[in-house]
Amino acid sequence: MDSRPPGCVTIPLLIIVLPFRLLWEALRLIGRFVRAYVLRPLGWLLYNGLVRPVAWILRELVWRPIRWLVFVLLVLPLRWVGRVLLLPLGRAILRYVLVPLLRGVAWLATLAGRLFMFVARPVGRALAALWRAVLWPVLAAFGRLIAYTWRLAGVILHHLLVRPLRFLWRMVLRPVLRAVRQVWRVTVVPAARWLRHYVLEPVRAAGRSVSRALGLDARRP
Repeated sequence: MDSRPPGCVTIPLLIIVLPFRLLWEALRLIGRFVRAYVLRPLGWLLYNGLVRPVAWILRELVWRPIRWLVFVLLVLPLRWVGRVLLLPLGRAILRYVLVPLLRGVAWLATLAGRLFMFVARPVGRALAALWRAVLWPVLAAFGRLIAYTWRLAGVILHHLLVRPLRFLWRMVLRPVLRAVRQVWRVTVVPAARWLRHYVLEPVRAAGRSVSRALGLDARRP
């Protein structure tokens, strides 16, 4: 089956589209021509005939005179003021104000240090003498008293508590415990053995026999 449109559709499309396509190509050619032979020379002419001269005028006739005026009217006076007035004034302040002030502060600091040492040495010596004469003997005596009290308390506790407890253990508790152990071995242990051999085991054996006779024994062949 032919998929091409019929002639009644193709011919109107060619009549409508083809002129627009030709017009578009013509406009593109005209644009290239205008850009190459009109706009580019015009731009070059404007740049070299207007922009560069104006820039040169601004740089040479405006900016450089302004910079020269600023340098002459502002920088040079400030430099002169700094060199002639401020620098000597700063040197004078440093020499006649700051240096004497720093020397005075150093002298006061030295004097304060000497006064401190003058006062601190006697005070330190007095405190050392007080420590050697009063505080250290008192503390040493207090320490010896505490040590003596501790030893005395140990002796008292040894005689009043440790020795009686030791005597009680040796003379009363240990013999009683030995007697109880002997009585236990002589009476309770044989009685328990006799009860196990002659009472508990026969009763257990009789119970197993009765259970086996009644068919209640859980251990079946």
